Amino acid sequence: MTHLSLFTGEFLSRAQETAFQAERLPESRRHARTLFIFSVVLNALFLLSDWRFAGTSHFWIAVPARLAVVLWSLICLYLSRELDSFQKVERLCCAWQVVTAIGVAFLVTSRSDIALFVLLMLPLIFYLVVPTSFRGNFGGGLGCGIALLIGYLAPAPVSATMPGMILAVLILHCGMWITIVRTNRLQRLAWMASQAANTARAALARNGETLERMFMSVPIPLLVTRQDGTVVRFNNAAARTFGSEDISRVHLLGEGSSAQANLRERIVSGEPLDNQECRIAGKDGLIHDVLLATRSIRVDDEDCVLSSIVDITDRKDAERHLAHLAMTDALTGLANRSHFMATLTQAAGSTGHAGGQMAVVLIDVDEFKRINDSAGHDVGDALLSAVAERLRKAVRPGDLVARMGGDEFAVLLTRLRNASDLEVVLARMTAQLHQPLAYGNRDVDCRVSMGVALFPEHAGDIAELMKFADIALYEAKNGGRGRACLFEPSLLDRWQREARMLDRARDALLHAPPVPWYQPKIDLSTGAVIGFEALLRCVRPDGSVIMPAEIAAAFEHSELGRTINDRMLDRVLLDCRQWQDQGMVIGHVAINVPGVELHDSSFPDRLLSKLEQRGVPASGIELEVTESVFLGRNAEVVERSLHQLSAAGISIALDDFGTGYASLSHLKQFPIDIIKIDQRFVRDLETDPDDAAIVRTLLNLAYSLGIRTVAEGVENIRQVDYLRAGGCHYAQGFHFGAAVPADAVPALLNLFPEMQPKKA
Repeated sequence: MTHLSLFTGEFLSRAQETAFQAERLPESRRHARTLFIFSVVLNALFLLSDWRFAGTSHFWIAVPARLAVVLWSLICLYLSRELDSFQKVERLCCAWQVVTAIGVAFLVTSRSDIALFVLLMLPLIFYLVVPTSFRGNFGGGLGCGIALLIGYLAPAPVSATMPGMILAVLILHCGMWITIVRTNRLQRLAWMASQAANTARAALARNGETLERMFMSVPIPLLVTRQDGTVVRFNNAAARTFGSEDISRVHLLGEGSSAQANLRERIVSGEPLDNQECRIAGKDGLIHDVLLATRSIRVDDEDCVLSSIVDITDRKDAERHLAHLAMTDALTGLANRSHFMATLTQAAGSTGHAGGQMAVVLIDVDEFKRINDSAGHDVGDALLSAVAERLRKAVRPGDLVARMGGDEFAVLLTRLRNASDLEVVLARMTAQLHQPLAYGNRDVDCRVSMGVALFPEHAGDIAELMKFADIALYEAKNGGRGRACLFEPSLLDRWQREARMLDRARDALLHAPPVPWYQPKIDLSTGAVIGFEALLRCVRPDGSVIMPAEIAAAFEHSELGRTINDRMLDRVLLDCRQWQDQGMVIGHVAINVPGVELHDSSFPDRLLSKLEQRGVPASGIELEVTESVFLGRNAEVVERSLHQLSAAGISIALDDFGTGYASLSHLKQFPIDIIKIDQRFVRDLETDPDDAAIVRTLLNLAYSLGIRTVAEGVENIRQVDYLRAGGCHYAQGFHFGAAVPADAVPALLNLFPEMQPKKA
């Protein structure tokens, strides 16, 4: 029994491999000559293109290297006349590979547009085209790849692309190794079948019985057919594969296709076929993917065709399975992002030609990270699988559901006639998705936010459609979560405005780092300074100042908000330490804390650690928070954080009270020490009875609860008198002084000696 190497696909027997290569010598020699001719012609053409480097240092590398390849190819073409053995063909091809690889390695040092293409193309040529053995193919391809990679990376050996290039080359060569091994095995299997058939035909003249035994014992299915397709003979392997009762049922599939018709014509004409992939029907109607090889033979003075069939069904199934895996999410079984985007592109083309509408729905599981972290990854995976199954049930037949990654899903809704079609599907999805998930002995809350964009109503191309659906999803999450939001142009305007704010904030962090400016807070009963509020300012090199309103969106950004707050805290604590060292008593400093920090359970420990490191007492700091941080599913984290900070001695002020989602329960649930009356109510309290009534009500409420009050935006003495008469404790605004840099604070205190600071 003949064995093939698992690593090369060649015969283990050196003699058998030599015989195989000797039979292929004319073909190998012809391929070698053709290769050298093409090398001369193409490199000569490329030599003309190398003149684009004229005037550069690379010109004197490219032209000699290209000439060397051309001349060496001519020499090899000349020497190919003397190739009378496969070993000589192999040695000459290897020599050509070495010189060509070295020459091209110098060429790709240009790192031009085509260099990367050559880096991948030339090793493929060495693998697939050069007529040599496995060691010549693999060694030449690998050596060429290494040489080209060295040449390509030589100008910048430690570039950012180096690891990726190396990995890409490794993947290429691993794949080509598998391809070469598989091709070698199939070629030799087909050759063995052909050899067996030739041997059987030669023995037929001497001993029919021996021929029959050999024919029947060949492990590869063999069929002898007439030119009209009628089966004359078949061996045991064919009977096992295709059924012994009616072997005539074996036929090529795809009868109506032009490719199959052409294949039949080639077989009938007697043209030899090698490794022709096709499909045939086997026993019990089973379909087999096979490699077909045919030869014309004479049987009883009749022209027939001998066909050898190598079953590659398992290989094809594996390839189809891998293709399926490449387009499917492993956890949920849904389509993955690649599959979704490919289908979306096709659907957009169909919708554009046929008319109508389709919609993309982006779905994000609310609070998934919290569920994953608190309940465990098994619960998180179960929740994602449940969302996938519920989406399958909610959509219509023909709609596509995909998992885009993480906790984000997408649905492609096609064939939408009107808005009611969309509303029905969205309502069904919401009803399905917002049901709790029973997992073990617990119920896991399941809520999702959805963003919807229509094609072509909202966007005319796929990129914009996905962008607009994402903007709608962002709006749904910001608007309270657990809801669906349909894209509209105003959302794009808001998103672009927030994007500009974020870009401005990023630029400020680099070129105008945020610093605190301090606005005094006055005790209305004594006129003394009881502290300051630290207001963010970003001073550009030209002296202009970026105000907080210009980068408002950054404060709730998960990364930028934390970065800005950390810098503000560090600078405020440094200023407080310096004032302490100078013997100044400034009362307290109020700092605005964004919600992104309070939603982080580690924030209290970080803040208290900073206070301890700087030696600033907790009583010297006051935190200002807005009521929006009390909303949502992280309210319990905010409550724990505020209680921890309050217990440490830090005062908590509720900023902009009454302007947002005010709830009296917040004053009871959270440790609120101070209520800040927004300047919108203070500004017109002298002329607007409604504003005056609101201020008076807030002051009475605070008085009843024993909570101190601070009025913002006080600009004149009449406002001061009204607030003082109403029992307001403190005030700040331009009437008392605008915010100033830290180095101006001592001068500000000296400017108003009657406002000597005292502890609150």
